[in-house]
Amino acid sequence: MAAMERAAPAELPERKERSPWADATYQLMQNRLAVISIGFIIILVLLAVFADFVTPFDFAKNHLKDNYALPSATYWFGADNLGRDIFTRTIYGTRVSVSVAVIAATVSLGIGLIYGIVSGYLGGRVDELMMRFVDFLYGLPIIIVVILMQVFFKAMARSGNAVGIWGGLIALNKSLGGMLFIFIAIGALNWIGMARIARGQVLSYKEKEFIEAARSVGAGPTRIVFRHLLPNVIGPCIVQETLQIPGYILLEAFLSFIGLGVDAPTPSWGIMIQEGYQALRSYPHVLVAPAVALTLTVLAFNFLGDGLRDAFDPRLRGV
Repeated sequence: MAAMERAAPAELPERKERSPWADATYQLMQNRLAVISIGFIIILVLLAVFADFVTPFDFAKNHLKDNYALPSATYWFGADNLGRDIFTRTIYGTRVSVSVAVIAATVSLGIGLIYGIVSGYLGGRVDELMMRFVDFLYGLPIIIVVILMQVFFKAMARSGNAVGIWGGLIALNKSLGGMLFIFIAIGALNWIGMARIARGQVLSYKEKEFIEAARSVGAGPTRIVFRHLLPNVIGPCIVQETLQIPGYILLEAFLSFIGLGVDAPTPSWGIMIQEGYQALRSYPHVLVAPAVALTLTVLAFNFLGDGLRDAFDPRLRGV
């Protein structure tokens, strides 16, 4: 009789469910290119922060007797037309690119997120008016507007007679090597795409059951936005903003290449490429370091953006 009794089934260990953010992080860590890109970006940030301690020369000091010096034990990547160490200037150029990536992305994400959430949540005529303004900005050629803004800022800085707020901004821009006006110019219009994405996400969520349940228990607009809508909207917005960062870096390099970027002698990869391509046939080493650094940085942010998109979108990973 005892032999015929079934053995009690063994209790299965309780399975711990991961939160959506933890699941996205796990999926991201499975993407090798994304992980390598994260490591590369961390190295870039560390180089930007500690550039003073890892470079052997002053980035602005000229050594005219060593102009166009080839790579050696003294000049690891060689020297440029003024005898400045290319390795040092490349490392300091990391500061400009990392600053543009962080600040431009933060400004774009912040403005676009707020604008899109307000527009999508209020709806009606307010939404219509706000989005028509975004459509108007979309009709403007952004690169041309940014160039015109930089021309205006440069002219105001050269005039030397600005007072009040303008005088303070010009002084601050000078102390930052010309980067402040780049941040303003790049961040002025690049938030409009983020605003559309945030608005679309809000429109898709605000009529769902959990939002209706929050309203039914007396939750106000502020609680609904910050406790229910924002946590669901911010993930796709961060992914999209990460994918935009390479464009910000390339735009800064382009502005510096045409002389509308940072102020000399502040090193930027765009300026270094502009100075190096003129001697490409005779001294190609001048161009290699900034070009490779710019290429690898853009690729790293692209791979990271792709990895984040795959991790945050269940449809792309077959869940």
